[in-house]
Amino acid sequence: MKNEYDVVIAGSGPSGAAAAKGLVNEGLSVLVLEKKRLPRYKICSGIIFKKSLDITEKYFGEIPKSAYVTPELLKGVRFWSDDEHYKDYPFTKDGIGVPNIWRSEYDYWLVKNSGADIRDCHAVTGFSDKGDSVVVNVHDKLNDNLIDIRCKYLISAEGGRSVIRVNLDPEFEKGLKWFTAYQNYYEGSSNLDPEYYHGFLEPQYGEVYAWFSVKDGLQVFGTAAAKGKKIKPYLLKYTELLEKKFGLKRGKLVRKSGCIGNNMCPEGKFYLGKGKVLLVGEAAGFLNAFGEGISCALTSGLFAAEAISKDIKSNGNALELYTDLTKRERRQTTVSWRLGAKLAGRDLMPI
Repeated sequence: MKNEYDVVIAGSGPSGAAAAKGLVNEGLSVLVLEKKRLPRYKICSGIIFKKSLDITEKYFGEIPKSAYVTPELLKGVRFWSDDEHYKDYPFTKDGIGVPNIWRSEYDYWLVKNSGADIRDCHAVTGFSDKGDSVVVNVHDKLNDNLIDIRCKYLISAEGGRSVIRVNLDPEFEKGLKWFTAYQNYYEGSSNLDPEYYHGFLEPQYGEVYAWFSVKDGLQVFGTAAAKGKKIKPYLLKYTELLEKKFGLKRGKLVRKSGCIGNNMCPEGKFYLGKGKVLLVGEAAGFLNAFGEGISCALTSGLFAAEAISKDIKSNGNALELYTDLTKRERRQTTVSWRLGAKLAGRDLMPI
């Protein structure tokens, strides 16, 4: 088994897949490590905005039908200020809408088509920056083995909870505040328009906002709260709202999932890397306020690939170039949280 690459990427989501694709296109050897078994589920709206769609089609091709859900297109987001009043924000000017997908299928398709070597059930546990190379410590969960992999650059595409970032800068990590998110997938029905992604802004339903969508007939809804606070009271109150005001009828609970996030995004606390290590996607702080992290994940991954490939081929400074390339993306991410707070009339992440 090969244990030396130009670049090792921890995480197989869109940012990791995009970084892998960009690097492979430049003729570099790339290994993607994923701690979970592929394909894996992730809490996400599953909305492919135009920017995400354009990047996806340019670098990976047309999204396969197997990744789409019913309804295949979502017209926009509908923000509810209370249980009677809402405002629609269309995704497209023509009103047709944008793709509605399962992240598990979309993400898996992306990384499989990146051209990189992929090892799932392999978790990065640490690393050592040797100056001219990086030695990555990896736990092979399938065989319960510890292995070392050498590379010229290491990329963290691990999401908001990054082991690599913790090892890079423990002090930065201590300054972060965290929230938990929880999402249910029920068989059933409701009176909410399935062609919209719904956001409920009243704080009694969640400390960020509560959300609702329909995927292949499943009623998908969830909420978030500061870590340490009980999320169950928010979820119970929100479920009661959906049942009493919007006719939610719950059948079998098909799936439930949770995740944690931090305040890097809303407060503009970006962490792009150090030495021979770069961070992309949520690991670096890229996440749109409206739950749309795919476009900035793809963009940051491609920028990291560009920076690293130029460094390897012409002895540049990858981190400096990556910092410059992401300047606009960082600004847009920060602005999205200000806009979200303005629409909600409150801080969207009071943690």
